[in-house]
Amino acid sequence: MSNFMNLIEEKLMPVAAKVGQNRYLNAIKDGFVYTMPFLIIGSFILLIVNLPFTDPNNILYMEWYANLMGAFKGDLVQPFYVSMGIMSLFVSYGIGMSLSNSYGLNGTTGGFLSMYAFLLVSAKLDWLPVGQAEGAGALFLIPDGGWMPIMDARYLDAKGLFTAILGAIIAIEIFRLLVQKKFVIKLPDSVPPAIAKSFELLIPIVFVTVLFQAANIFAMKSLNIMVPEIILKAFAPLLNMSDSLISVIFIIIITHLLWFAGLHGTNIVIAIINSITLSNLAVNQAALQAGDTLPKIFAGGFLDAYVYIGGAGATLGLALAMSVSKNAHIKSIGKLSVIPAVFNINEPIMFGAPIVMNPLLFIPFVGIPVLNACIAWFATQFNLVGRIVTLVPWTTPGPIGALLGTNFSITAFILSCGLVAVSFFLYIPFLRVYEKSLNEVEAA
Repeated sequence: MSNFMNLIEEKLMPVAAKVGQNRYLNAIKDGFVYTMPFLIIGSFILLIVNLPFTDPNNILYMEWYANLMGAFKGDLVQPFYVSMGIMSLFVSYGIGMSLSNSYGLNGTTGGFLSMYAFLLVSAKLDWLPVGQAEGAGALFLIPDGGWMPIMDARYLDAKGLFTAILGAIIAIEIFRLLVQKKFVIKLPDSVPPAIAKSFELLIPIVFVTVLFQAANIFAMKSLNIMVPEIILKAFAPLLNMSDSLISVIFIIIITHLLWFAGLHGTNIVIAIINSITLSNLAVNQAALQAGDTLPKIFAGGFLDAYVYIGGAGATLGLALAMSVSKNAHIKSIGKLSVIPAVFNINEPIMFGAPIVMNPLLFIPFVGIPVLNACIAWFATQFNLVGRIVTLVPWTTPGPIGALLGTNFSITAFILSCGLVAVSFFLYIPFLRVYEKSLNEVEAA
């Protein structure tokens, strides 16, 4: 154990610290964080209009709800389309703003530049007569004979996430380089700062336009494919590999090793995790809308519902076990930690017990989340619980998050509650050893 602790201190912590300070990963993380409230609201709208109450053969059938959805579902689902449906647009702005701020550039103009770059290659627009789109006139209240702008929005949702990420980074690097080389328009000091900053962006916009339009034209004219589709195909193997139990276990182990070393493991890897889980969530939501089988397991809040119950380490069970300990120190920390742990906040127990750099709690801290993930994975794979279709705030108690995230799968709620009990009983033997060591120290 001593050699293992030295390995963590000497090898893992320096690497993890550098990763945690990486400006690109932090910008990607911020882009998702800024976007998350919109995605949560959009997901709940999708949940509300797809509740399992419309099937007359289902015991939950409600005629009034079925009639309401039959008449107004197309209108009610609009918030979903302008949140989850264009999430990549939000993310591109958030990444651009965060990355610009990290370079000391104007975050607002950087955000708009990133969003502009993303739209150049992802949202082809053209004008079509209403007659070419059957029913479009009545749907969009356009008189016969009129014309309407048509924007290809296929890649504004999760399918465009990787394009948004790469596009934002490239656009801001162009912006930074031109400002650094003073190749921008500088107005006199008498000009209001907001106007001066907007003119500073003119030359970067020209460079971004030329570069992204050239890529767009080449892809469409030479390859007969759009840029986002090229990028999506390049990342397809990663997304396919990510929706596997091995990948989930790998992510869990890395996250918990970082936490054990005293680093916020979740924040360090969240940029990568969100890119995967939100992409998979969008696939499930599209299947739900189409009435097809949901294909993805590792989607949305899968980890929050089944693995991080109480926070990293599934520490709600540990907090409950500590609260009935005979050791005064452990018992006081346990009682203090139970309520925060219900809402997946576990800093009190991480640093109060402590778990960080505590070899006596290392095995359950890493092993129990892995076990939880395996149980939840196979339960989902064998359709014992529903798959995630709704994005739920991470502070939602695990069992409730499982219930809401799976479109009211009661078995998902039961499973999440059961995993809390599993973690409670599995932590107890290790806690007893820890109690004994503390008692010996206190006696000495």
